[in-house]
Amino acid sequence: MHMKILLQIAIVFGICIIGDMISAVLPFAFPGSILAMLILLLLLISRLVKPAQLEETGSFLSKNMAFFFIPANVSVMEHFDIIGPVALQIIFISIVSMLATFAAAAYSAELAIFIQKKIAGAHTK
Repeated sequence: MHMKILLQIAIVFGICIIGDMISAVLPFAFPGSILAMLILLLLLISRLVKPAQLEETGSFLSKNMAFFFIPANVSVMEHFDIIGPVALQIIFISIVSMLATFAAAAYSAELAIFIQKKIAGAHTK
């Protein structure tokens, strides 16, 4: 059991390292973490990596996601003297961007469902 989890962690961290290495050699700035997620997506789509191979580690990371935000929150608190005067603007921008993201996700889902129904309807005729 422990070896299985260690293998899953090794796969995840290996993909992260590959993403960072690719990011380092690109002629433009691009986050290695985003590249790692794209690599993982491609590996999952191609079925070279199966979801079951990362299930325990993925579940653990999802359940403990708040833990990974602690360093960012500590940094915000350390620099509150800089952030304090513009806190209301930051809160306003955060709320507006959250609502815009929510709307975009909702309408994208509706569009995807509409397209799927159109495709399904075309196949039944």
